[in-house]
Amino acid sequence: MNPIIKAQLSEFTAQNTGILSKETDYFEAFSIFSVLTGLYGHNIVPFRAHLKGEEFGLDGVAILVQGEICTDTDEVEAVQSIGKNHDIEFQFFQSKTSESLDYGSIAKFLDAVYDFFTTNSLVRSDQISDLLAAKDLILSRATKKSPALKCHYCCTGSGELSSEIENLISQNEEKLRLLSIFSDVSLQVYGAAPLRDGYRSATSSIESKINFPKVQTLPTHDKVNQAFIGYVSGDQLLKAAKAKDLIDGVREISRTIFFDNVRDFDPDSDINKSILAELNSGDLSSFVYKNNGVTIVAKKITRTNDDFTIEDYQIVNGCQTTNILARVSADVSKIHIPLRIIGSTDQDFVSSIIVGTNKQNKISDDQFWALLPFMKDLEEYCKAQPDEKVIYVERRDNQYRGLPIERTRLIRPSDLMKSVAAMYFFQPHRAARDHRGIRDEFKDRIFLPNQSLELYHLAALCFYRFDLMVRTGKVDRKHSLYKFYCIFSLTRKFSNKSSDILNSGEKKFKDMYNGVLDIVMDTEKFVTHINDVSLALDELSLDSATAKSREQVRDQIRSESFFEKFSSQYFSK
Repeated sequence: MNPIIKAQLSEFTAQNTGILSKETDYFEAFSIFSVLTGLYGHNIVPFRAHLKGEEFGLDGVAILVQGEICTDTDEVEAVQSIGKNHDIEFQFFQSKTSESLDYGSIAKFLDAVYDFFTTNSLVRSDQISDLLAAKDLILSRATKKSPALKCHYCCTGSGELSSEIENLISQNEEKLRLLSIFSDVSLQVYGAAPLRDGYRSATSSIESKINFPKVQTLPTHDKVNQAFIGYVSGDQLLKAAKAKDLIDGVREISRTIFFDNVRDFDPDSDINKSILAELNSGDLSSFVYKNNGVTIVAKKITRTNDDFTIEDYQIVNGCQTTNILARVSADVSKIHIPLRIIGSTDQDFVSSIIVGTNKQNKISDDQFWALLPFMKDLEEYCKAQPDEKVIYVERRDNQYRGLPIERTRLIRPSDLMKSVAAMYFFQPHRAARDHRGIRDEFKDRIFLPNQSLELYHLAALCFYRFDLMVRTGKVDRKHSLYKFYCIFSLTRKFSNKSSDILNSGEKKFKDMYNGVLDIVMDTEKFVTHINDVSLALDELSLDSATAKSREQVRDQIRSESFFEKFSSQYFSK
């Protein structure tokens, strides 16, 4: 194995110890991380895309909806409940630790990808079934916008293709295009060099150097190290956005540097088409007078004359502007944009900048949750726990980029809300698909300053520990759809039917807290509990004439009537 890849793989394994058992498995997850996060800028946990065992031709599948990884129909429903004409990518992986490229392995990989979208005669295991159902749901709704397909074959050698392999890839690209499903088909082979660079990018802070002449220094502020205002040429802003070369009328820009999701940009809106048409017609000088400007917040700014090096930064306002520039065919260096660069490490002040610069833009409630003082306190509390209980609350995308942490311990506010809904509001049947509805219903009862950080940490810990039991094979993967019932049952068992746990005093919740923690941190007890609840749910589903497939079971357990029936029977024991 390439020595640099071997060193990076060792580091990746050490940071995520105990999740997988073999070096080859870790290399598969390492490849997914290097490509998706490092080269494509997706903020995902690679183990969620990794397939365990000897799956035919596939080591990983990432179905991305609006940049969110979806492993089943519940997650697809949750993401697609917001907005329309969603951006969809199907990403497939096969990774080999060998340095040479094997024609047969690549052919098998491409056969598996083709089979995933056709007969399902080769890929049909339990872990694939949820992905197939997610795929079917997505395609049934793809009436306005087709998904993209990206296939990645990874090895530790040079990745240089023989003429035979080039022909194989070309033939399969055409074969997949003829399915008339995809807007774009890409089959890519990666050797050691791109994997090496991808891993470095995924684990390093973001840095850019831009030319920003004739700037003014902003007034001093006790929470700002330095700040500047002026205007910048379009090519320099695209440098900050890590834009790639223009291909088919679009420059791909990095998703990792935008607080506001870069996929929220709608190129087909009348106003965006009008602005783009005006620019492409040659009217470049007017843009600076009509644009509201862009704000970049960086943890470090280094100035040398007119050159500014910005490190660990976010474009907190400017998603629409940057996306429009990425589609301009004219000389973008002749376009100018108002720009502010603010250097600050004070997270509360940065949060206030984000709110202030986005008041007229649509920011999701999930994103604004990240700015609550309670969430900052929770983040600090969770990562200060003993090693086995540490959880990293990722209040903003890529917040922990470049830090040596176990990626599976990351939890987003939206996932925390699901766990809270199941455990403390007794809504396990709604948690997976309707956490936003629960959020609206219970918004005055969550993330409040007087509530217990312990309880929220416990909810995050249960979420993490359940997934860990599945990933490590201690719990059958087929039981993953029962996650929220399993963690609800823990709380319900010790809470005397109270569904107002978050607002009860410490004396009232302490016994429940200790009881749940004792089970969830004891692997044998937790596995026994999960299997017991899963068996009860299986038996109820089998009693129903409507639940014949896994998807029908999934639909059934989301109903209020099923939840009430389960609760009355399970807790009457």
